[in-house]
Amino acid sequence: MFEDIQDYPVDPIMIGAELFAQDQRKEKLNLTVGIYQDEHGKTPVLNSVKQAELRLNTLQQTKAYTALTGDVEYCSVLGEQIFGSDRYNANKLIAAQTAGGAVALRLMADLLSQLPNSPTVWLQNPTYGNYIPILKAAAVNYQTLPYYDPLKSQLTINAMLAGLTKAKAGDVFLLQGVCHNPTGADMSLQQFDALLNQLEKYKVVPWIDLAYLGFSQTFEKDSEMARDIIDRFPEAIVCVTLSKSFGIYRDRAGALFVKCEESEQTRMHRAISAIVRSSVSHAPDHGPSVVRTILQDESLKNTWLAELSQMQKRVKEVRKKVVETEQRLLNCSNLAFLAEQAGMFSLLPLTSQQEISLTKKHGIHIVQGGRINLARLSDEDIPKLVYAFHEVIS
Repeated sequence: MFEDIQDYPVDPIMIGAELFAQDQRKEKLNLTVGIYQDEHGKTPVLNSVKQAELRLNTLQQTKAYTALTGDVEYCSVLGEQIFGSDRYNANKLIAAQTAGGAVALRLMADLLSQLPNSPTVWLQNPTYGNYIPILKAAAVNYQTLPYYDPLKSQLTINAMLAGLTKAKAGDVFLLQGVCHNPTGADMSLQQFDALLNQLEKYKVVPWIDLAYLGFSQTFEKDSEMARDIIDRFPEAIVCVTLSKSFGIYRDRAGALFVKCEESEQTRMHRAISAIVRSSVSHAPDHGPSVVRTILQDESLKNTWLAELSQMQKRVKEVRKKVVETEQRLLNCSNLAFLAEQAGMFSLLPLTSQQEISLTKKHGIHIVQGGRINLARLSDEDIPKLVYAFHEVIS
């Protein structure tokens, strides 16, 4: 039987990490996996998280199952933090606790595939590498639209909006929030407004994925895209992961929020519950309990927000240093676009052959397509990256 197993494609991020592990050179540099690192190359456990965990260790009274859609209190506290308490409660959003954002995405993909008239999901290109595998696994139809030109390091919003004219009423547009992965290039307020106008005009349902709240400006400011969507649309989908914002990557804290008509809310909750039961059954609770504990305690919340701000400022400073180093050492500005973007990721304007050369000749490992994680750069790494980039493009 097993001899008939197909050769499944492997996530390019995981391929990059594996190639890095196989590289025997001491002076190699890993810019693949999307985790935050401090100036010492460590991914620390936040002090706010440690304090919350100590409190849970003392006070938590049970490890019994939660509901299929998770801890109602966690969903409510997180929903109020992202959308604002008045907006969250007024819209009566259907919420489910999930094991990070990927599970939230898969839950919704499964639901869309089971609709009598399954919609087409429209994707920005390039976009997060796991979207297409998730949609394929759920047997959802999808189409891609040009969002960003990697070689020109420019958004292609007009082309994306033109492509959306082919969408049908009831289709879904899957977009990312701030710190767009893999490009780091976010829409301006005017561009985002133009996108929402287009979605409204063609009655396309917005589906936003929030993964880096607090890494562009602040957690609250970075939530505004989701708030605008909830305000403007009768139907909307919001997926959230808190891996980066709280530094709890392996503890898998996320959520799914769905806005629908009041007459559909009971059926929507049942549908999500049924899909959860037939797949993951119950979400892990440690990470979400940590998040809930932090958000419900003003002192812990302030500590967390300060730590999140520190991470955001470091990544922003790294971007600035790369641009300044290129200007100082080589008197040019090929990488100036990095300072205008946000978050951990950007795409280096490289051909596939230049990507290979960057790794083979210089030991700098990046994700296929040119994605680099700037948060993994130390001050000592920056000149090496700048020199290597210019050597391969020359």
